[in-house]
Amino acid sequence: MGFPFIDVARSVLQNAPQVIFNPGLGDPTARFRFVFYWTMVFFAYTQYRKTARMQEQLYGAPRRSPLGLTVLAGVEGLIVGLIGSYLMTFFGVSFTPDGGGLVWVLVTAFALMLLDPRLMCFSYAGGLVSLSYLLLGFPKVSVPALMGLVAILHLMESLLIFLNGSAGATPVYLEQSGRPVGAFYLQRAWPVPVAILILAVVSPLQASGGIGMPDWWPLLRTSPEILAHPGAAFFIHALPAGLGYSDLAVTVSPKAKTRRTALHLAAYSLVLLVLAIGATHFGLLVWVTALFAPLGHEAIVRFGSRQERRGRPYFVPVEGAVMVLDVIPRSLAHRLGLGPGWLITDINGQAVRGRDDLDQALEAAGQAGRLEFTARPPAFDRRGGQAGDGVRRFSSSFEPGAVLGVIPVPEPGDDMGLVLKTASPIRALLHKLFKGASGK
Repeated sequence: MGFPFIDVARSVLQNAPQVIFNPGLGDPTARFRFVFYWTMVFFAYTQYRKTARMQEQLYGAPRRSPLGLTVLAGVEGLIVGLIGSYLMTFFGVSFTPDGGGLVWVLVTAFALMLLDPRLMCFSYAGGLVSLSYLLLGFPKVSVPALMGLVAILHLMESLLIFLNGSAGATPVYLEQSGRPVGAFYLQRAWPVPVAILILAVVSPLQASGGIGMPDWWPLLRTSPEILAHPGAAFFIHALPAGLGYSDLAVTVSPKAKTRRTALHLAAYSLVLLVLAIGATHFGLLVWVTALFAPLGHEAIVRFGSRQERRGRPYFVPVEGAVMVLDVIPRSLAHRLGLGPGWLITDINGQAVRGRDDLDQALEAAGQAGRLEFTARPPAFDRRGGQAGDGVRRFSSSFEPGAVLGVIPVPEPGDDMGLVLKTASPIRALLHKLFKGASGK
């Protein structure tokens, strides 16, 4: 018997979106799922609103509407949530009706968030809960099922990052090795509806009308004592989830950075999924899987961070030109097609070698009423074969006081106005309390 792809897809489509549209007026569980999902939507909106305020300081207006980004995140989360739900069903990621320890994973994730927001991740929380069970016998969890869930959630996250992780990227000035560099702050959040399997023993009447599955399924053969029962059956249960991504692009463009991160995260997810499946057949792999979940995730985080810290910054001053860090939305530079990494070499025949030259040349162009300049496309576009290697000539009318709309890369002496820090909520609270107590 083959796998019922169409029937499973239909069942996922019917169940996963319930957390979005079903307020559960007569069902407390459904009501909780509905409220939790829309809480995640509100959280995503607040994150995009913070980004919009940063962009207002730079551009005078946000690059993209916070509401528009929230709607986009909801659509992306729904599509990827359906894909992830299908994968969970295909591999047989299942839990017993009591949740199989998921509550303890949520509690651990929240506790880790209070220590450091970066640690609010199922890979860390799931790994710690799994190791606690293996060492102490508490709380009782199915390690392979939990690790399968973590693997597919991260696979979904990698897909979201790959598809549109650079949306709303914000240019920032940072200091690296004692010199100012340009970079992009990347932050996305997605509310995601997912469907997992609940494994239980039911009566023949309850099991009637279900979908017949092949003998080789499920690949993740957790809870073997229940699977062996003749009344064992799986039920699809919808749950809300939230996925997030934040990063810095220093050595490459925002799009290249997100794609690199997505590929690393996808590789981690696939390895973890294979280990989880193997752990249902070979007992020793349970320990390997539980250790790999947090350690493997931390390894790819540190590897990516090290690449940006120790790599060669891309958005820095270059000799004989002004490099563009970003352009103001709907400005002349934006309409002409300029963007991050472009090099402006001359304006109206006057060479520009820095911001002062650029300002003087633009002022003269306003007085002349005409703007003609030469620019070269960014190297990362040329490597991709998208922009060609030749210089480009641009021409436009330019009135006195007009703005080209480019944000140059930082130069020595510039104010590093944006300092990006991730503080522990506990540390921040203690800081406020002690600061208030000192009267300062």
